[in-house]
Amino acid sequence: MNYPQLNLQQFYMLPTTTYALQTPKKETCDQASQFPEPSLFESRLMSNTVKCEEAVEKELKLLLIYLSKNISLLKDSVFDEFVFENLRTLSSLQKDLPDMIKQRYILMNKTKEEMTKFIIRRCFLFIKSQIHYEEKEGFTAEERDRMFYNSFFSDDKEFMKSHLKESIDDMIPFRKDSKMKTMNDIYLKRLFESERFSKYYSLFLTHFKDICMNENEEKIQNMSKQFFKIIVARDYGKIKTYRRFPWKDHELVQCQERAKTLYSQYSNSHIKKTKNKFHSKCDSHYSVSLEKSSQSQN
Repeated sequence: MNYPQLNLQQFYMLPTTTYALQTPKKETCDQASQFPEPSLFESRLMSNTVKCEEAVEKELKLLLIYLSKNISLLKDSVFDEFVFENLRTLSSLQKDLPDMIKQRYILMNKTKEEMTKFIIRRCFLFIKSQIHYEEKEGFTAEERDRMFYNSFFSDDKEFMKSHLKESIDDMIPFRKDSKMKTMNDIYLKRLFESERFSKYYSLFLTHFKDICMNENEEKIQNMSKQFFKIIVARDYGKIKTYRRFPWKDHELVQCQERAKTLYSQYSNSHIKKTKNKFHSKCDSHYSVSLEKSSQSQN
């Protein structure tokens, strides 16, 4: 009496009115290899996932653009309103996510030296595009830099004459074996002594604003993708150490002013150097003539 009731149909095929033995159908090779069609529910789920991902990326870009333009004067209440109206998908994934990004962005400030590095590096990239310089394959980045610097400055004969005792390799900054570890005053003076570099730099200034804007847009695109990976992995701690933020609008204005200042401060260095040489020659000639006149009088 304590035995559980058994369903005898599990053990014996009892004839019933509803029972019908199904014969297996042969399946062709092509039919067997086909993937099953996704169900309507699965299709909707995939569609919603894609839409959610697109919404997150879109909101990340919107957030970064908004912060880059307004972060210096941004009040908490204004930002909260912006988040509520525009970043609902982002906030639904992690409530404090927009504020975490904002707080990290506030801490990332560009120094004067970083601006100078950015300006000079972009200037040389601009020069390469103007002289249609082609990078040779099969060389390291340092070797390619060395070849470019030597080929570019070798066309400036006056500059090469004034640096006979010094290798052009010494002017390549930021290498392990480079003498120039920073964009200091000595390096900039030496750089602008090249009349050829000064000429291209003045042309570069007319394009610099567009270069800054285009590059910042690229940084926003790239950062949106990086932050999307962080969100998918739920590794929010990485936001607190992230460094490659796009430039804030007021920093771009400062950088453009810095670029103009460098030109006005250093571009005439080769002219001043030539003038000094000329004056020193004149002074020596004048002193010699004075000696001769004094001797003749005696």
